[in-house]
Amino acid sequence: MTSSASATSRTAIIAVTHHGLDQAKRLRQKLGAGRLYRPAHHGPPQLRWESPYEGPLSAQIEALFGHYDHLVFFLATGAVTRLIAPYITDKTTDPGVVTVDEASRFVIALLSGHQGGANALARTVAGHLGATPVITTASDVIGSLSPDLLTETLGWVPEPGGHLKAAAAALVNGEPVAIVQEIGTTGSWLNQWGLPDHVQVAYRAAQLSLSDSSPAQEFRQAWWITDRVDDALHRSVAEQTLWFRPQSLVLGVGCERGIPLAALEDGLDLFLHEHGLAKASITALASLDLKADEAAIVDLAQQHGWQTFFYSAEELAHVPGVKRPSEVVEACVGTPGVSEPAALKAAATDQLLVEKQVITSARSDKRMTFAIARLGTFEDRSQAAGKLTFIGAGPGDPDLLTVKARRVIEQADLVIYAGSLIPEAILQHAPPTATLHNSAPMTLEDVMTLMMEAIRAGQSVVRLQSGDLSLYSAMQEQMTQLDDANITYDIIPGVSAFQAAAAALRSELTIPEETQTIILTRGEGQTPMPEGESLTALAAHRASLCIFLSARLSRKVQDQLLTAYAPETPVGILYRVSWPDELIVVTELQHLHRTIREHKLTRTTLILVGEAIGARQNRSRLYHTTHAHIFRRRGHEANHSSA
Repeated sequence: MTSSASATSRTAIIAVTHHGLDQAKRLRQKLGAGRLYRPAHHGPPQLRWESPYEGPLSAQIEALFGHYDHLVFFLATGAVTRLIAPYITDKTTDPGVVTVDEASRFVIALLSGHQGGANALARTVAGHLGATPVITTASDVIGSLSPDLLTETLGWVPEPGGHLKAAAAALVNGEPVAIVQEIGTTGSWLNQWGLPDHVQVAYRAAQLSLSDSSPAQEFRQAWWITDRVDDALHRSVAEQTLWFRPQSLVLGVGCERGIPLAALEDGLDLFLHEHGLAKASITALASLDLKADEAAIVDLAQQHGWQTFFYSAEELAHVPGVKRPSEVVEACVGTPGVSEPAALKAAATDQLLVEKQVITSARSDKRMTFAIARLGTFEDRSQAAGKLTFIGAGPGDPDLLTVKARRVIEQADLVIYAGSLIPEAILQHAPPTATLHNSAPMTLEDVMTLMMEAIRAGQSVVRLQSGDLSLYSAMQEQMTQLDDANITYDIIPGVSAFQAAAAALRSELTIPEETQTIILTRGEGQTPMPEGESLTALAAHRASLCIFLSARLSRKVQDQLLTAYAPETPVGILYRVSWPDELIVVTELQHLHRTIREHKLTRTTLILVGEAIGARQNRSRLYHTTHAHIFRRRGHEANHSSA
């Protein structure tokens, strides 16, 4: 079954009355797909997707129920309930059923809201008809996730015999629920649904004070997402834990010709039990192409619904990462390994989860080999080391955050951000499970302790600072302590305030034959400037000057700059540039101090000085007709096919 209301789903629209038929036709045209069923007495079909039927509607329901993914009835809910009742069997196979009232004011998700897709379909139909969707599934009403959604949208398979109803009830009733996600892609999936306060997420039991043998006395239910099996743990938490199996494993197989299916299945069970892996997490089987007609291998894959990959000996011989090559195997089939390289290649990874093992079964004297690789798109969070990323958040506008930075924030467990310099819209990219800490009241030692403890606990940590990290970020002293502790980190640059300021002023800071140099600096306050870097010395270059952190020093800054710049030199004064409350003033250097005082500007003010501000006179030689390069001949006026 599919849970989407898309045009690719098989949808039947059923109408009985004249008004219902009009609305049904309107809906069919909006959906662009589906078949319309209506009584034959309304006349011959006028559209290719109309299917008139003879006799009572009740005689059509069994066929509709068995053939379609979605059924939309323009009929009273009570009548539809009586019609479909004899054919309802199981929510995993029943179609999603939606009813629309005669006036098309309400669209009710009647059956199979999650797994049959009735909830999504009701919203879609209501949108097309201008109606109100009526959805009663508790998790949808409160805007939360549910066990069903994890299976439908992420492909995580609940272990048979799991307490699915108890898990869903605990979530809806506001009882404490722990989600332990050891395996899988992390972070962003949580943003798809609201996460209530009574739900905590972790990537290993220790993060929730859960021991390996006795988890969660404080939690009513635990949802455990893993491809591993621990029998002792299973027994200790059987009544309170729902196990989800992500489709994460690829099984590499080799065997002697003619092995019985029963022996191959038995050997696989022994292999998986020894290594503590869940059969329900296997998504594919891979082997040598000579085994593509091996009955036991083909039947094993078909029996479990696994995708199969068969590779030539030449392909397998060139796969890196094989741990246990065999000269005997190479002599027989032309490759030093089968199960290991096949698993690695199908999983698109270079690391085996379990190396090749030769297995025998009491059911046959024929041998078999198995190896396991985890799909390269999955991550073992329970074993993963912590990670630290420094991120430049830009000048303030959330849209200036880089795409790479946003992706890392979406995966974070801990975000330490620079107080009021980081807008709330950027912090909202963090998953609801992330812990946010404002570093404004913290000392360097507080920040470092918090970061290092989180990293050692295996968490993904983001140190979020304004602008670009290469300028006045105080990152150097943090990196020093991290280097001393042998903790690695990544750095993602951000848009600097001086770049946002130039854009706001509509100015290029390097003007041909006027200035080709940009100086980024600050005024001299409590911390003395290095020798030769006073504003007086830098002003002598007459370059484009970008002065940070100096609004309180405006009198001193003005006096120092006037030693080299003309009093009429253009000056841009930008307060909280790119924020909603930004203030931009362009004046002359001789009025710098007065302007800052008049507007009462302080900390987050940037000063740009130089003839480049607002300049529109000079022309670069780069696009001049006298300039030639590999893409343009000298004197060639235009080439409109490219820039």
